[in-house]
Amino acid sequence: MKKSIFILLLVFFIISCNKNSTTYNVNSEYGAYEFEKYISKLIANKDTLEFTSNFIFDLDLKSLDTLSKMAVIYERSPSDIVSSIKSRGALFQRLFSDSDEALCNYLPKDSSFYDVSVTYRVFNGVYIAQIEYPSFNSISKNSMEIVAMFLNGKWNIITINFLNI
Repeated sequence: MKKSIFILLLVFFIISCNKNSTTYNVNSEYGAYEFEKYISKLIANKDTLEFTSNFIFDLDLKSLDTLSKMAVIYERSPSDIVSSIKSRGALFQRLFSDSDEALCNYLPKDSSFYDVSVTYRVFNGVYIAQIEYPSFNSISKNSMEIVAMFLNGKWNIITINFLNI
């Protein structure tokens, strides 16, 4: 009897360890909100390395065509954004710097921006989350939008847009 209970507990432990602990890997509106919390936490903690690892670089033409039909703004390519962050360029300054205009200074360290707007859309099998951070101080002239796509079993960032108010 003790042996069967031990084996049952061991099997339960192995199954629970194999479960994916990241809930943002779900292609649903809930998954999009969880991804927003995850991205906000990375920005707040200035984790540029993990933030840049969430970009997708290999969008196919069908996905790009579907994005244009969804009226998604796609001004900057992921490689341009990652390059700017690595070289501490304008995008780095806007997201991660110590200046008053940087988004990281207005996000709670434990995740999620309270006034964030997440729009979840599906069209032709393409799942998009548009995460918009409104102007967060009087100095800021633009709101910021992170566009993510559910691809290959997880949410990935495809671009960052600055939207005029």
